[in-house]
Amino acid sequence: MLLGLLVTGCSRVPPADDGFVSCTIADRIGSQAEWRQGCCQDEEVQTFIQFAVANELTADTAIQIALLNNPKIQAIFEELGIARADLVEAGLLSNPSFSIEVRFPHVKRLHTNIEYLIVSSLLDIFLIPLRTRLAATEFEQTKLKVSNEILDLAFDVRETFYELVAERKKIEYIQSVVELTNIMSNIVTQQIMIGNVNSLEFQLAQSRFLEAELELSKSQDMFIRLSEKLNRMLGFTEDFCFILPENLTQEIDYQGFDLCILETIALEERLDLQVARFEIARISRMLNLKDWWTYTKLQGGVAGERDPDGRNLIGPGFSGEIPIFNYGQADRMRLFAQLRQAEDRFEELEIRVLSEVREAHKLLMNDLKIINDYRNRLLPMQGQISATSEELYNVMGLGVDMLLENKRQEVVANQNYTESVKKYLVARVGLDRALGGYLFRLLAQRECLLGAAE
Repeated sequence: MLLGLLVTGCSRVPPADDGFVSCTIADRIGSQAEWRQGCCQDEEVQTFIQFAVANELTADTAIQIALLNNPKIQAIFEELGIARADLVEAGLLSNPSFSIEVRFPHVKRLHTNIEYLIVSSLLDIFLIPLRTRLAATEFEQTKLKVSNEILDLAFDVRETFYELVAERKKIEYIQSVVELTNIMSNIVTQQIMIGNVNSLEFQLAQSRFLEAELELSKSQDMFIRLSEKLNRMLGFTEDFCFILPENLTQEIDYQGFDLCILETIALEERLDLQVARFEIARISRMLNLKDWWTYTKLQGGVAGERDPDGRNLIGPGFSGEIPIFNYGQADRMRLFAQLRQAEDRFEELEIRVLSEVREAHKLLMNDLKIINDYRNRLLPMQGQISATSEELYNVMGLGVDMLLENKRQEVVANQNYTESVKKYLVARVGLDRALGGYLFRLLAQRECLLGAAE
């Protein structure tokens, strides 16, 4: 009866997909992730993907496609099924073991001597609750690991998307530079034929043109790499030609924030930190399974024998080991070392998390200053230089070579500005990654919790 109640109590296992991962992803980045568990994509998902690919792609749309279409997401989700299977196994009784010995008599009138033993583990009564608590801890840890890996993929998609759009825009600027340097090179070629310039000016013009062409080829290589990288992360087997926006988003949503609050959010919200905390708890609970009495492997059951004279004898039977040499001392030494290692790794991870938050914050503030300098000072100045150059050229006060050079400088300035915006957006993704979710979503959730507490 006791064993029956124990089996019944331990068979209540939580479902593998209780919505924790999906809710965590939705709360932190506002995207949907679901575990299909072997089912094919439904028509709504396929329709959404087809519609998204046929229209201009955004960072949020790219993330949603990746979460719904990338097989890696489903592979990550399957970790929940593995952890749940371990939890089910932890609550099961050990199978009984059976042994039999048969001895044939040398006298025909005697019966065959048979000895048998059927035993099952007696330690399961005490070990199943301990194993179940350990497996439940590992199951909760796995849910956090799965959520963290999905978030990392989402941040990678957003970062790659910004880099791809910036690289496409960079190619446009470089193409303009190539056209300008080509015109300058053709002009200098004609001038050297009539002797208006020397060989050095001709060589410099040719060199600038060749450098611009090489820079264009390098940028096209990077665009190909980024396109294929995004294609892989979105889970497409074919070569999709994405409809990208013309420019990077100009929205600057981070003007600085209290660093102490950011560090507090990261320490509370980072999922890898929570995984590390569960690792410490998991190893601590494993110690309970390594006490000396667990090494007895005590079993009990029924023993019986039929004597050669035909009498049947039945009684209780026990078997086990005597923990004299190995009573778990090595396993406990190993676990204590692993526990200290887990605590040290948790401390190291805390240091890294705080450093990542500070680094992202400082990069954002520096990139923000660079963007404002470009917007307020350098780009307007380059525009004025180009306008003044055109006016002087129209009145024969400036040569065509100087006009083209000033135009080239303006294009290069816009190219560098786009690169600065890209660095800001990548650093912005780095801050969200360091916090464990989108900054303003986490702040809104904290305000809701504080309001509810009050």
